[in-house]
Amino acid sequence: MPDLREVFEMVKKQTEPDTDSWAEQERHIRRSGRNRKLGAYALVAAMTVAVAVLMMSDLGDDDGATPASEPSSVAPAVDPGFALIDLGGGEPIDTGIIPGASGVDVSPDGTRIVYANAVASGAGGVVHVADIDGSNVRAFDRTGGPGDAVAPRWSPDGTTVVYQGRGKGNAIGNLYILDVTTERVTQVTDLKTTTSALFYMSPTFSPDGDAVLFTKPTPRTSDGGDSQRHWNLWTVPVTGGDPTLVRRDAIWGDFAPSGDSIAYSEATLVDGRFEFGDLYIARSDGTAARKLVDGSINMPRWSPDGARIAYADVGRDGLFVVDVGTGDTERIFDSEEWPEWADEDTMIVDLSD
Repeated sequence: MPDLREVFEMVKKQTEPDTDSWAEQERHIRRSGRNRKLGAYALVAAMTVAVAVLMMSDLGDDDGATPASEPSSVAPAVDPGFALIDLGGGEPIDTGIIPGASGVDVSPDGTRIVYANAVASGAGGVVHVADIDGSNVRAFDRTGGPGDAVAPRWSPDGTTVVYQGRGKGNAIGNLYILDVTTERVTQVTDLKTTTSALFYMSPTFSPDGDAVLFTKPTPRTSDGGDSQRHWNLWTVPVTGGDPTLVRRDAIWGDFAPSGDSIAYSEATLVDGRFEFGDLYIARSDGTAARKLVDGSINMPRWSPDGARIAYADVGRDGLFVVDVGTGDTERIFDSEEWPEWADEDTMIVDLSD
């Protein structure tokens, strides 16, 4: 199955993933090629299991990059699942959280996580909610009905979850909202069936909870060839309706906590091929965009206070944080994991094999 770097190359080459790999692709797109490039890591207490192997990684600074600390990395002897990462030292402080799951997000109060995982019957892509340490798991089987669930994200009040349900074959599918109290599932988009090498819509709520920001491809030509697609950012009301275009040639959008800005990665056609690249911020309506970081940026995520943005960079093989005010960057982890903030000082990332 393709990992993040392989999916990046797959998109550039305009190839389609195998139908049977669709549900697995979301898990692998969030993971890096750690088995190829990382040195040995040091893990501390994995729930009730202690794993310790320590070796320092020595990664050189890239030209033009802001000088940054280079933390030690972690090479797990067992599948660690999600891990909490201390931003101060770049080391996992808790591991073994839900091995094999994908698409983690932390609730607004910091006490719970939501993720997609297989149920006991072997069906894929069901939304699960658990405590922050992975205990007290609750599976919402209805989220498997509209299609395998991927990319779940909490609403600002922690009562609902938005997720993407896959369509048939390699179809991108639609967005759904799950009420975690009543278990009711509501479809909020009715998109034209579209297939693409890159399927991930990356939905996220607006800070007021009234809308969902997401990525959607639009064919440039009538034949719908993947090499001729726009990838654009859209919003849709949580009550459903027609999506509104926010920003063309943009992907991986995320609202600032204030609601007045968005962060996103540039998505352009280069010699007829789709590429994603630099990190931008703009007003919430998509205007007044300015570049913040150069690179091959994935999944920018605003910090809870809105002062920083975490992101993965495929080109630099790492997880980084940038200060929005100064533009200074810091390497947090020596692998391009896709980040979610647990609090101002901690991130949760997927280290599963």
